[in-house]
Amino acid sequence: MGPVLEFGDRTIRHIYILTICLTVVIAAVLLGFKRPALPSFLIGSAISLSLFWSLEFAVRRLVRPGKSKRTKSLLGFIALGKYTVLGGLLYLLFKMEWMNIYALAGGIALVQGAIIIKAISLIMNIRSNKDPNES
Repeated sequence: MGPVLEFGDRTIRHIYILTICLTVVIAAVLLGFKRPALPSFLIGSAISLSLFWSLEFAVRRLVRPGKSKRTKSLLGFIALGKYTVLGGLLYLLFKMEWMNIYALAGGIALVQGAIIIKAISLIMNIRSNKDPNES
């Protein structure tokens, strides 16, 4: 049997680290070249990371036997609080006229980009460890 493509806690942690590193690098580039786009990009990154975190959190809490009413109410509270904060940040972007739709979209797409990069690295790792005699 060939190598197995594993996706677990370590992979999720790598996606978080990669996303944060990409955020810092891209923010530094924006700071140097296109400063007005920086707030939109950072808020987009926060949206992206919070959506990924809440999805992970919800799946970990809901996909387990014995989930309680307290767990469901906690998930609802987190979702309500998260969207309230994100709505406030978007309102601030519009009110202060800092909105750059391309930078916001780039920040929102950051986690998806990190997932794609991680998947490509896993596939490349599997291919590099493959026995050359196998076809």
